[in-house]
Amino acid sequence: MNKDDMFLRNLYTLMESGYSVEECLDLCQKIFPHPCIDQIRELLKEGAALDECLLQTDFSLLFKEYFSFFNNKDCLSSAIEKSLNICLSQKKYKTKLKSQLTYPSLLLLFLFLFSIFVVIVLLPQVNALFVSFQITKSLVFQIIYFLFYLVPCILIVTSLLFAYMFVHLIYALRRKRFKTIEYFLKIPFFRVFLQKYFSLKFSIYYQELLNEEMDNVSIIDLLNEQLCRSDLKIVLYEISNRLHEGESLETILNDFEYLDPLFLNFFQMYMKNPTMKDSLSLYIQLTYEQIDMWVSQFLKYLIPCIYGFVAIFVISIYISIIIPMMNVISNV
Repeated sequence: MNKDDMFLRNLYTLMESGYSVEECLDLCQKIFPHPCIDQIRELLKEGAALDECLLQTDFSLLFKEYFSFFNNKDCLSSAIEKSLNICLSQKKYKTKLKSQLTYPSLLLLFLFLFSIFVVIVLLPQVNALFVSFQITKSLVFQIIYFLFYLVPCILIVTSLLFAYMFVHLIYALRRKRFKTIEYFLKIPFFRVFLQKYFSLKFSIYYQELLNEEMDNVSIIDLLNEQLCRSDLKIVLYEISNRLHEGESLETILNDFEYLDPLFLNFFQMYMKNPTMKDSLSLYIQLTYEQIDMWVSQFLKYLIPCIYGFVAIFVISIYISIIIPMMNVISNV
């Protein structure tokens, strides 16, 4: 838990205990000083409400998005608590995912650095030795040497391309560039990522409003109205328009490429039996478990492949460098 999370947790806990806003800020400052406390105090002196102050601070965009939504339907302390709990849950999952990907990432980094060492340091010295001993490289060795130079180039180009596409996608989501997002939806890997992303966010908001005994059309209209700053607006705007054109919600969702097929199955079960209001909560839980399984299966094959590639790389170096030099020494 970072300092932002600690401050927010202390703030809503103290507010629920009945302390005034000023007392809460004083106690939070004494428990664990936070730079936003002075900023909030200045905004309060200017006449701003506490919820407006929280939205003008440097808390994460994700927290402020959820807080804006919950603040319209819950008391302030409850809105902070619910928003923070969702953010903490997502951070916990991201931390777990990062820990799973750390080891294979280090292996790839080692492979990249080793290939750079071979190309920049080892091969030039070997070529100089071959020239000094007047060794003529066969076609097979020339191909192997070309592949040595090709490996780091492939790793660099692949990494830069993936990083560029990922950053471009994040930028499109934040700026609500629907044409760019629709382009990424045509790419299988990014399609799965985007469908899970939109479906999980949609489920969190929709599940919350289901507990308010609202009908489906009212829920969509309310979400479309309140989530103007959210990237989910891309989905809600189209659904709302088609609902008002007379289409049923189930038909729209089944024909909607932004949403996950698994989500559609759970939503259809809810539509058939509206008393099953926990269907979307179950979908959220199962989706995180599904992603965990996907990552585990991916790493199960990726790590042996990296080991195998490194082994082949080392053996190729031995064959293309050591053996020719041993032949020359034996001839001498």
